[in-house]
Parts: sequence; structure tokens; C-alpha cells
Amino acid sequence: TLSVEVRMARVMRVLAVASASMAVASGFMINAPGPALLGARRISGGMSAGVRKSTMLLGSPNKKGGALTVVKSSGPAPANWEAWAEKAPFYETTTTAPRYQSQDWLLYFSTLFTSPVFWRIFSHLLANTLFAVLVWSAYTFWWPALNTFCAGLTTVPHSLTAGALGLLLVFRTNTAYDRFWEARKLWGALVNYTRDIARIAHVHLTGYEREHFLSCLAIFPSILLQHLQRLEPIYRPTLLSKTQLAAISGCLGDSDVNLLWKSRNRPFTLIKMMTAILRTNAINVDAISKRYGGGPKGEGLSSYQAHVIQAAQINERQVADQTLTEFCNQMGAMERIVKSIVPTSYSRHTSRMLSIWTLTLPFVLVHTLQGFMIPVVTIICWMLTVIEEVGHVIEDPFNIHMMIAGSGQEDELRIEASLGVLRGDVFERIPANDESLFENGGNFLTDKEYDTYKFHDDWVKTAT
Repeated sequence: TLSVEVRMARVMRVLAVASASMAVASGFMINAPGPALLGARRISGGMSAGVRKSTMLLGSPNKKGGALTVVKSSGPAPANWEAWAEKAPFYETTTTAPRYQSQDWLLYFSTLFTSPVFWRIFSHLLANTLFAVLVWSAYTFWWPALNTFCAGLTTVPHSLTAGALGLLLVFRTNTAYDRFWEARKLWGALVNYTRDIARIAHVHLTGYEREHFLSCLAIFPSILLQHLQRLEPIYRPTLLSKTQLAAISGCLGDSDVNLLWKSRNRPFTLIKMMTAILRTNAINVDAISKRYGGGPKGEGLSSYQAHVIQAAQINERQVADQTLTEFCNQMGAMERIVKSIVPTSYSRHTSRMLSIWTLTLPFVLVHTLQGFMIPVVTIICWMLTVIEEVGHVIEDPFNIHMMIAGSGQEDELRIEASLGVLRGDVFERIPANDESLFENGGNFLTDKEYDTYKFHDDWVKTAT
């Protein structure tokens, strides 16, 4: 068996040989004769030596000594950002979620009895309060033996079990919050993937394939959310909410909606429809050839150009397919949250222990606090039962509206608020700089062909 020192010495020798080989290869590339593929590289005179050396690999070697010629470029005139900052952009900053602030404490305290969570625990709290009144009445008026019994009780058992009860409540709430935060991360990832595949569609799809694909993509978040949510008489009395209807209106025709309404899984059907559109585009030889400057069936394209185009097409299709696969993954993870629950035995044991703990509390406090025991027990029960109920409310983050309907906080994850934003991101035609495409933020369907590269051509024209 080789010692550690011997092994390390061998590894170091291998690394040294590899480094030397890379250095030799780099020197050969810099000094190799013959024309470079990409022509002379224009760089600015202020570029550092390290960066200049790396860009020399893309230049043309000098015939005499192999040194590469560096050509300076003026570039476009810099924009006057101070002047632009005085003009109103389409939006100022991204929308932020409302957050709790310390100065709001009085407002939240004054709305205690209008809190939806308070009314969800009201029956439990009322039962504990009435039982405390019953214990005090018996202790004070009509059961003398209870007076003697309570005088001999101590708070030690409740003190010993309070830690275990606290752990149960904390674990229950933390488990629910993990599900809540996971749902937010999943929806955030869906937003990212939606924007990612939208940029691919704008650049690589054309005509009706592009518009049909964008339409399916724009409604996908709304249809997925509807797929995950349950109906509720106040907040969600209809199959689609007003926000969802606004985000999907005008996108698909009756033939597409007919397919969605007959399918077993509407968001999954949309994924399959987008995949089919990508395939249609991938085998449309004439459209691909036209996009790259060729004629029908690839006429006018050299063999080398055809191979480059083929590689580009394969890469585009792979990236798009991978993104749609991620759509399936995100959808499945969201369905898992909706269809799975915190183990029932855990919730039942927490509820039973909390009930026993709070119902026995009046007996150990009545002798010491007398009549003040009633409000003390009520407040303690409110504190503990609210902690438990918060876990129940956020356990299913996509259906919080079922728990706190009418509170104005049903969209706690800010999911519905993002639907309209996503639709705008999907349909916006920029960086295409045709003025006709700026109308309504590009939020419309058009079969007009537009060039998403023209902005770069304009930049190049001003760079000389």
C-alpha cells in the first residue's frame, strides 16, 4: 500500500505535466501561422494587458513575427443617463410585497377581534373560557370540596409539560411554514422558467408558431393555479377568479379551450401543446431556411452553413425541451404540496395535548388568582391556540383562501398578483425595436415578422 506522501507526490507530478502541456498549447495557439476564423478583433485602447492577451487569440496573426494586430474602435456615443433619468420609464421599480412594520402594532392590536384566525379558534377559545367560569363558580359558590381540592394543587405539572407542548406547537408550525416557503420557491422557479422560455420563443420562433406558443405560455400560470386551488363561496366562487380571467383573456380560441376542458390535467395539456408547437417549428424546413437567409428547402446555403444551422436548431430544441421538462417538475412538486398533509396523528396529538393542558389550567390557578383566573386562562388559551391555527392556515399555501376568506390576505404568496405581470413579460416584443410593437406593451397577437437582432445592428452602425 502506498503512503499518503507518495500518492500526493504522484498527483503533483501529473498536475505539473498537465500545466506544462497547457502552456505549450497556449503558446502554439498564439504564434500559430495561418488566418484566424473570426478575423481581427477590435478592442479599446484602455483594455488591460491580461484581457488584451486573451482577445489576441481571435485576431489575425502578423505575417512577419506572429504578433497579433489590435485595432481600436470608437464605439457608439455614450447615452446621457442624467437626461434619461428625468424621463418617466415604463415602470420605476419592481413591485414589493407589503411588509409588517413596528409602527403598525397598534393597528394590528386594534383589529384583534376582526382577525380571521381569531374567529377560526373562537369556538375553542369560548369553550375554554366557559369552562374556566364553571370552575370558578363551583370553587366560589356551590362546591366547597373543590375549594379544598384546588388549594392542594400546584403548577408544577403544567410547568413540566409546557416545554413539550411548546415543542409540539413549534414543530407543527415549522412544518407548515416549510410547505409555505417551498410553495413560494416553486412558484418563483416557475416565473423564471416562464421568462426563460419566452425569450427563446421570441428569438427562435416566427409567425403563427410564435404567437400560438406565446399564447399557451401566457395562460399556463393561471391554468396551473386554477388546477391547484379549490372553490370557496367568498373568494373563489367560480372556476376562474377575476384575476385569472384577466390574465388569460384573448389568448386562445375555442378549439384550444375545448381541448383543455376535455383533458384530465389542464396545465399538463398545455405543456404538451407547447411541445407540439416546438416540434412543428423544428421540422418546418422552409421557415428555418428563410430565417437564416436561405431559400426554400435550404437553397442557397452552403454545406458549412447547413451544419451550423443544424447545430443551432438542436441546441434551441434541447434548451426549450429542458425548460418544459422543468414545467412538469414544478407542477408535480406543487401538486405534492396540495395533495399531501402533515401527518394526521401529529396534528391530533398536538390538539389533544393542548386541550387537556388548557382545560386543567383553571384548577391550578383558581385558588391563587380567584376571579382573575378567568381572563388569564382566556389569554393563555388564545396565545397557544393561535400558534396551532397558524400552522393549519399556511399548511396548504395554494388554498389559504379556504382558511381566511374575506380577509383580504387570501393571496398571501402574491401568486395571483404575478399572473398579469407574467403575461406582460411573455408578450413584450422588446428588444425588437419596431414602434408598432410597443403598443400596449406588446400585449397582443400578431403574425408580423420582426427582427429581434436589429437593435444590435443599429449599435454596430454607430460603433464606427
